This record gives sequence, structure tokens and C-alpha cells, in this order.
Amino acid sequence: MISTLHAPALIQAKVLEGIIRAAGVTRLEASRLLAGEGLRHNSLSGHSGADGMPPAIPLATYMRLFEKLAQNMGRPTLGLDLADRMGPGLVGPIGYVLLCSPTLSAGLEAFSHNVFSIQGVTSFAFSRQPAPMLTYTISDEAMRPRRHDVEFSLAYVHHLVRQGLDGAFAPREVYFEHARIGDLSHYERFFGCPVYFEQRVNALVLDEGDLVRPMARADPTLATMLRHYIALMDRRDAAPSSLSETVDQILSGIIGARAVTISDVAARLDTSVDTLRRQLRGEGMAFRTILRKKRAAMACRLLQDSDLSVLEIASRLGYGETASFTRAFMAETGEPPLAWRRRNRWQG
Repeated sequence: MISTLHAPALIQAKVLEGIIRAAGVTRLEASRLLAGEGLRHNSLSGHSGADGMPPAIPLATYMRLFEKLAQNMGRPTLGLDLADRMGPGLVGPIGYVLLCSPTLSAGLEAFSHNVFSIQGVTSFAFSRQPAPMLTYTISDEAMRPRRHDVEFSLAYVHHLVRQGLDGAFAPREVYFEHARIGDLSHYERFFGCPVYFEQRVNALVLDEGDLVRPMARADPTLATMLRHYIALMDRRDAAPSSLSETVDQILSGIIGARAVTISDVAARLDTSVDTLRRQLRGEGMAFRTILRKKRAAMACRLLQDSDLSVLEIASRLGYGETASFTRAFMAETGEPPLAWRRRNRWQG
């Protein structure tokens, strides 16, 4: 069993409520589904608690329920199909910030800094090199199955951008980390571009020319006011995370085709290697341990959610050879990668 460094992450219950409503299931069906996770239907839309915050549920519970809902309905592309039924308010004020930003680039910058950053476990990141790309990352590898959440999240952003550009928009390409289950043509019709699976990231790849396009509902003054409000809420809600959690989150974005070193992480934190090692020791952790556990957890997800070979997974995690990957994986899990895959394969 691979342990996680993260405290349990939460998501606003209204997101799940919106998905259940958009899926069109009956209240009785929804109640039975929720009861399996120890939830009641009216708890999703209840009033704010004593802290003034809206109801929240564990993020892992939300992901499991999304998968169960898709299975029960027999809809392998449910996450994709529900996205264009959601309004900007699903993610709070930042949905409106995206729509009223002066340009698409400004909207994506604001969106990536504020939405879905759930206790550091999930995040959107907007970058322009080597190509404009909006990536969606879930850094807690223990949170799976995640396919419908990932597809819904990227499809929802695509839907918002199309709204903001009056429907005249399509990415250059779309990437998903997991294996494909639904019909490929359905994905490509939805996004209007080629869609690829079992990739290194979950991402919308954009055209440079689209980034400077003005948003149809541009209102920079309102966008600024909403961003100020979001910043105030973030300061109120922010909970300090340990350095080891921060390192774990950074590794989610940089583990790839080459070996990752402590120098790579220290550079991201704008600190020295010696300082990083000393601070991790203060938490009773070592970089090598965090990296080993992170690689093993990522390997478990890839073994479970993709059809990649052991050789491909070893390469993706930065191992020089399959044998070294297998030894490290067995040290963490107690069994070889293929045996783990046979026992834990997700059949969703």
C-alpha cells in the first residue's frame, strides 16, 4: 500500500450536486449512490457551516462517486458529456473572471492561479513554452480512479473558453494521461481537434493566436474586483502545508523522461540544496524517500489506469532501465509491477 503525504483534501459539495443534477438521475438513484459513501442528498446543498464556508466533501469521495455514476448509467464518457451543461458559477467567482478577462491569455492566467487548487492536491497550470498549454494535475497519486474527473475538468474549461470566445474556438490538441475507453471520434467532435491518450500530462494545447483574442464579455474592472475578492478568501482559507508535501506536489509536475534530482526541486523553491535537505530532515523526511514513494505511487496509477508496458512506465518515471524500476517498485509494494497490475487493474 502506497501512503500519501497529503491531508485529506475537500471539494465543495455543490460541484458533485451539479454533476448529479446534470446527469439526470432520479433523487432516489442519487440517494442510493451517495449512501454508499456515507452521504445524504440534502447534505450537498445545505447551508454554510459555522465557519461560513459552503458544505464540502472529500475529494477522493467525489472522484469515486463520479466513476460509480458513470458505471451505473453505462456512459463511458460521462465526464466529457456533462461539461457543456455547466455554467461558470460551478467553480465560483473565478469562472466569471475567465469570461470577463480582456483576453483569453489573461483569463487562463487568472483561472490557473485560483481554481481547483484544492489543498495543493489538484491544480491547473498555464504555460507558453514550448507551446501554449493548460495542464491539469492531481498530485495525490492515491486519488484514483480519476478518469471522469480529469475529462470533466478539461472539457469544462474548454466549454468556458468557447463561451468566452462566442463558440469560435478549438484547441490544437488535447492530452489525457489515462487510457481511452470511449469512442475516439466522440472526443474529437467535442474538442474539435485531435485527442491523444496515455500521454505524460492532462492538457489543452492552444494556438498562440487565440491567446490574444478579446473575450466577448470582457469587463476588466469586474475581473479585477472578483480577483481581489478571491485573494481575500484564499488568505482566510489557506492552510500551511509541510515542506515534504510541497516537494511531493512539485515532483508531480517534473517527473518525466529524465531523472529528477534534488537540485531540480531546490530550484523550483528558490533555495539551496543544503537548505532543502536540512529543512526536510527537520520534518523527519529525506528527498530520496519522497522521490521513491512518489515514483511508486505514480507507477501504481499508470499500471492501473493505462495500458502502458512496464518498460514505458519505467521510462516515463525517469528510470534508466526496467530492472531498477522493478526493484524500487517491489521495495515499496512488495510485489512486481505486473503482479500488482493484475490484482489492482481498474475495470471501469
